[in-house]
Amino acid sequence: RVFFTNDAYLPEEMPEVLKPYRVEELIHLRGDDIARQLQESDRVYAYAYYNDLGDPDKGPDYARPILGGSKEYPYPRRGRTGRPPTKSDANTESRLPLVVSLDVYVPRDERFGHLKMSDFLAYALKSLSQALLPVLEAAVDATPFEFDTFQDVMNLYEGGIVLPDCPAFEEARNHIPFELIKELVRTDGEHLLKLPLPQVIKADNFAWRSDEEFGREMLAGLNPVIIRLLKEFPPVSNLDPRIYGNQNSSITAADIEKNLNGLTVVQALEDKKLFILDHHDAFIPYLSRINSTQNKVYASRTILLLQDDGTLK
Repeated sequence: RVFFTNDAYLPEEMPEVLKPYRVEELIHLRGDDIARQLQESDRVYAYAYYNDLGDPDKGPDYARPILGGSKEYPYPRRGRTGRPPTKSDANTESRLPLVVSLDVYVPRDERFGHLKMSDFLAYALKSLSQALLPVLEAAVDATPFEFDTFQDVMNLYEGGIVLPDCPAFEEARNHIPFELIKELVRTDGEHLLKLPLPQVIKADNFAWRSDEEFGREMLAGLNPVIIRLLKEFPPVSNLDPRIYGNQNSSITAADIEKNLNGLTVVQALEDKKLFILDHHDAFIPYLSRINSTQNKVYASRTILLLQDDGTLK
């Protein structure tokens, strides 16, 4: 491997004498010269289609289409791992057994260090303990897989066993060779087999209900890239009404004008002050299928008003 310790060059500015080295390095980084399963020592940073969603070796009912690379499913992409194909379908990549699934290849700069991995596994075990408790309580709980009250949610974090914060216990903890066990038996006030209390509700259990916190959560993830100017009120759907029925919004001007700072809906539209975070059309085609399971979702539309200070509320 050649290390360049002097000047950096854009591709078109690369001196001719260095171009062969650059090409060779790109071949290694793209993994074009590797046909085997990628290992931790590799430096490959490449992409592949989602061809590992199914497990056709178990039978045709477990086969899944490949996402990416076709007209029907052009995207998305995932990190390349180079796992061998399944026995029954050469185009489907096999899955790793659960025991070694955490050892799947990821690029070096994205791989967890040993301390981060210990934290991750410890919180996974704590989450698992919370999943097992409802199963044990199912015999006396009419809705064992649902949160019946807000206290059910808080029970994920509250209670448990507070481990003693004393020199003798801390000394014993320091002699444990495995970081995972150390993480499970922390003595900084975190409860055994309980998840740490989220920062947002440390001072107030209902702080999540405020408009400010809703706004912060709404701007997390990919939401900001799909907030758009609302040009028509009420919002309309682009879904085929012959398949999904009338999916246009039933919200009225009277429902929102009390929150428009004295403006009418027409004025707010003309002044380009109304925006929308619209998940409706993306979720509706899958809504009945998802809600027929134990999990529930809804297709939301959130209308936002541009404030005088430049913020959306």
